[in-house]
Amino acid sequence: MRAPILFAGLCFASSLLAQGIYGRKRPEIFPTDGKMRRGGFYVAPGITYTLPRFKDEEETVFQNADTTYTALFDPKGRFGLYLEAGWFHATRDPVILDYWDFGLAYKQLKGTEDHTSTLVRGDSIGHFAGGGAFNDRHLTLHANANKLFQVRDYQFIQFSLGANVDWRFGTGRDYAADLTTLNRWAFPPEIIGQVHAKLGYGFKLTQQLMVIPAIETPFFSVQPGDNGHFGKLQWFSSTYRPLILSVRLLFLRYPKGWACPPVKQNAFEKSKVVNPSYERK
Repeated sequence: MRAPILFAGLCFASSLLAQGIYGRKRPEIFPTDGKMRRGGFYVAPGITYTLPRFKDEEETVFQNADTTYTALFDPKGRFGLYLEAGWFHATRDPVILDYWDFGLAYKQLKGTEDHTSTLVRGDSIGHFAGGGAFNDRHLTLHANANKLFQVRDYQFIQFSLGANVDWRFGTGRDYAADLTTLNRWAFPPEIIGQVHAKLGYGFKLTQQLMVIPAIETPFFSVQPGDNGHFGKLQWFSSTYRPLILSVRLLFLRYPKGWACPPVKQNAFEKSKVVNPSYERK
């Protein structure tokens, strides 16, 4: 009698375990059962910020036998406007990537630079000061490969790698300074090409809407050459790291009848019953 009872107990325990595991399975962010269309639109309003270096140091700009020109540059970042829109495409098997996106954006990069300098020529010493600002406006084409790491039923961390090409269509620059500082000036070219990374934390608010706040920054410049700046760009005599803070809204699409229960294709699917204690509240 003990063997049949033990066998029945093991079967019962296995059944409970199977139901519990199936009940605890997190719902997919991008459904792969064919109910969702794999492509859709997205928009992402946001802001930009040009992050300067954290510590200023006096630099020797020019030096010869009897002349030394030193300067202390003080760059500061400013916020700009950002708005992107595009198309995303979910992958069929999200093991490596969950979705691609391709878009067009308006990007404004703004900042300031002040300086104080000292010119020593023989026995004479001169002190100078000046400063200026820049305001560049770009149209940006970009593409990203995105991976989601689910942390809760409808929440996830998103990591993205991508590339962007920026065309500067407008600029505003002014600077009040002595001409000696001009030998250090440089500016981004009209066309900028970079590789960037993005980190976000997303929420699936409804079956048809995902919201993903994220921060993005370039880490390598193809145009202009990176020269060890790791994605930073130079305006006047200082370098700045462009940051983009955006909130992406992905609009998921479903064909008519998407809410109907999926057809169970085999005996295993037909036998599965979701544990009601794990239904979404």
